[in-house]
Amino acid sequence: MLRGCYSSPESASGMSSNRLVLLMCAFLGLNLLGMHATATLLPRFIEMWQLTGVEAGWLNGIMGLTSTLAIPLLTFTDRIDARRFMLWGTWANVVGFLGFALFADGFWSALAFRGIQGLGFAGTYMVGVKAISDRIADKDRPKATSRYISSFPICASASVVIAAELAGAFGWQAAYVLPAISAFAAFLLVLFLLKPVEPEAGPPRSLFNIGPVVRNKPVLGFGFGAFMHAVELLGVRSWSVAFYVFAAAQYDDFDVLWAIPLATTLLILMGSPTSFAGGDAGAKWGYARVTAGLMIVSGVFSLFVGFAAAWPLWILLVLILGHNLFVLADSGVVNAGAIAAAAPGSRGMLIMFIALANAAGGLVGPVLFGVVLDATGGPQSITGWGWAYASLGFAVISGGAVVWLLARHADRKPA
Repeated sequence: MLRGCYSSPESASGMSSNRLVLLMCAFLGLNLLGMHATATLLPRFIEMWQLTGVEAGWLNGIMGLTSTLAIPLLTFTDRIDARRFMLWGTWANVVGFLGFALFADGFWSALAFRGIQGLGFAGTYMVGVKAISDRIADKDRPKATSRYISSFPICASASVVIAAELAGAFGWQAAYVLPAISAFAAFLLVLFLLKPVEPEAGPPRSLFNIGPVVRNKPVLGFGFGAFMHAVELLGVRSWSVAFYVFAAAQYDDFDVLWAIPLATTLLILMGSPTSFAGGDAGAKWGYARVTAGLMIVSGVFSLFVGFAAAWPLWILLVLILGHNLFVLADSGVVNAGAIAAAAPGSRGMLIMFIALANAAGGLVGPVLFGVVLDATGGPQSITGWGWAYASLGFAVISGGAVVWLLARHADRKPA
């Protein structure tokens, strides 16, 4: 399943870059087994804890806030091996998932442990990009980065059906115990298999000097694109199961509630090949061009998905399928474009910048969705779901436009 993560045969870490990227994908996968557990069980939590749309949005989005607060520390990966941060990140995931299982009994306690999970996410996902960058040849970095990031849906998709099955068989707490165990396995994997390296040296500068980033217009463009991509993606992922439950109830002769977790898993999973394809297309035809096009197409689908719950079933299914094909297509290419545009020695700062953009989007997306949903009719209203999805569509379309405006001149020429 992780063969798509393979990169080139050269590496500076003592192992082939194929094995390095495969190891990093395995590390990521073990840390993501609980990624969508809360989104999957959100309808249950809304009923059990009497949550409003805004509270439900915060329960999903708080990870983005705590990630945003922790991510500035990632600039230290220009001086300190990213491996150390990965080890701390896995421990935060162990505490966050296990604490949620043992102690969450309402909105505030659940929010606290979801916040700790956000710290774990900050110390694992984008830190992995820096770990790869420090261990691989310059010419292979964009492609290896794209493949690692594009493995995200492969790794995270299983969390939906796993959470649903464990909650059904053993209670909802079990859906958080397994991710705690897998995060500990990820800790052992990195501890014993990933060798320490010295980060690539750059020009002497302050660790928090963001000048190399903010003066780089292509990087700014890709950063804004990453933010808006995360707004849409995390907004959709946080609310998709709840929306599918609502939409299925609109069709009296279409009883598929039992299949929604599996269907959601497959929808997330099928975004992986489009993400791989997007990354490869960016390397061939230009990162900004491909990123902007994919974001705009995804946004157009998002404008109509929510309203389609009132339309013929086949239209709804086509829109859901199309949206899920494109919502992840820009994931690998937007990050690879930023890596390609970054100056040597500032990649730790770049990773921090892109990670902040992703984390902030992960906060804004779910909360924005919940706010718009409550303001336009609520979770029992087709109009509410329609405008909530549309708000994400407008966001990602604007992100694609900014990427094109700021980064198109840095596009790599076709090979």
